[in-house]
Amino acid sequence: MSEAQQPSARKAQFRAATYNIRYDADADKQSGNGWNVRKGPLSDVIRNHQFDVVGTQEGDATQLADLKGLLPGFDYVSHPYGGKGDLHNCATFYRTAMFEVLDSGVFWFSETPDEPSIGWDATDRRICNWTKFKVKETSREFYFFNVHFYWQLEVARRESGPLLVEKIKEIAGKVPAICVGDFNSTVETYQIKTIKTLLHDVYDRSETPRQGVENTNLGGGVFQGEPKNRIDYIFLTSHFEVKDYQVISDVYNENRYPSDHLPVTSSLAF
Repeated sequence: MSEAQQPSARKAQFRAATYNIRYDADADKQSGNGWNVRKGPLSDVIRNHQFDVVGTQEGDATQLADLKGLLPGFDYVSHPYGGKGDLHNCATFYRTAMFEVLDSGVFWFSETPDEPSIGWDATDRRICNWTKFKVKETSREFYFFNVHFYWQLEVARRESGPLLVEKIKEIAGKVPAICVGDFNSTVETYQIKTIKTLLHDVYDRSETPRQGVENTNLGGGVFQGEPKNRIDYIFLTSHFEVKDYQVISDVYNENRYPSDHLPVTSSLAF
């Protein structure tokens, strides 16, 4: 490959990620893990590992504005859900030099997905915020679905899987699609098995050996120690080559993680 070809070849490839950034909890301030302490190291993870498009979960409007300020060259698409007064957001950050937003929307994980609603046995709203992107360099288009499943009760988690599959088929059709998020579900559950009838788990598809630890979740408000289970995923259609799979365990300030989840990332090419 000539030098003239190399830049466009690099730009045809991009790094996708998912990262539950943990909401700005009062308890975290008391434990020394408040957002004002975490936001710098968390943005460092996104920059240092060269994420190009990352689906985040839980952040409130102030947190998202802070992150945008700490991530030059990024913008985001978001929608609120959950928490007191719909404080939490599914927000997808993307490099503006690399991607153009063509469309975006939201659906709720419930029996009435097209209107704001709490589903099944859940106690708060949960959503999928989706964005249709164009890769500026190649004009290739793809959908990016960013989700946060309910965590506590079984019916809402179980029913969210089939609904997600149905809505991805409806919205994306045959267009390439990536779906990331905090699914609050381990790989053997019905909901994850259902998602895998439509989409591939990049964990299974990486062309190179997986990097990092297996598990991604430390539990609510825990910022040190060993993650307990793998509940954060990147799924995608067969349009993509999966160059790698990484779980990032960067720490700061006495081995603290910037969030109570570890980010998952993968380099993808059409």
